[in-house]
Amino acid sequence: MNEIKLVQERRSRKDRRATPTSPFTFRSLVGSRRLYRRKEDSRKFFFVDLYSGSSVILLVSTLVLSLADAFFTLRLVSDNIGELNPVMNFFLRLGPFQFIMIKWFMTAFGLTTLLILKNYYLWQGRIRVFSIMSFLPFLYLVLVTYEAFMLING
Repeated sequence: MNEIKLVQERRSRKDRRATPTSPFTFRSLVGSRRLYRRKEDSRKFFFVDLYSGSSVILLVSTLVLSLADAFFTLRLVSDNIGELNPVMNFFLRLGPFQFIMIKWFMTAFGLTTLLILKNYYLWQGRIRVFSIMSFLPFLYLVLVTYEAFMLING
């Protein structure tokens, strides 16, 4: 007699690959995905669970330079040099502590968003968000250098 073995289905839940893992879950903190898995997925949008050291260094250096910009701006404003950014000028009128905290929060929120979306391509796939994130410390460095030059030369 032929015996037919019934294979018991071990999958009890919905396919987890049907939707990407949200970056705001516990799984994203203990995951192991650093890159895409298949070569054909390299141009698709995907989230990662772990971020590279270079991504973290870019994020932290941009935050530090942003804070340096905030302190230099406060010093320049005390020397009667105006703030050109109307949004930051509004917050500057609230007080120095509020200005620094709001600037830090806005920068940190924007950088965190860029970090989460770092594998996304913009403008029909021509520019990756990580490229923008990589360029920001350079822009802040130019700004902080200019502000330091203005402070030194009065």
